[in-house]
Amino acid sequence: MTATETMHLLALDEHWRPLGRLDGGGEWRDIVSHLLHLDSQWLVIEQRRADDPFPTPRWGDIHLSRTLSRRLRPMEMKLADHVIHAGQRRFSFREAGLL
Repeated sequence: MTATETMHLLALDEHWRPLGRLDGGGEWRDIVSHLLHLDSQWLVIEQRRADDPFPTPRWGDIHLSRTLSRRLRPMEMKLADHVIHAGQRRFSFREAGLL
């Protein structure tokens, strides 16, 4: 992630209602602990890129989605979406059929 890029994780319940928002730059152990405390069923990765006019996924974004999806399975959580915001545009992995 660059200095002008941020990442958050949105925890959702089984009906996709928001439970909480976590800083994606934190320690994985703390993030998992918080997700378990919230009893989250679904997770959304949300990235914001201030210096990029187009929200095109990079290889690192695809790798992140795949890795996180695998790590969530043992906790009985699923990845609902990975959304990249850039300016007024956004890219959704779910809408693009990548999830």
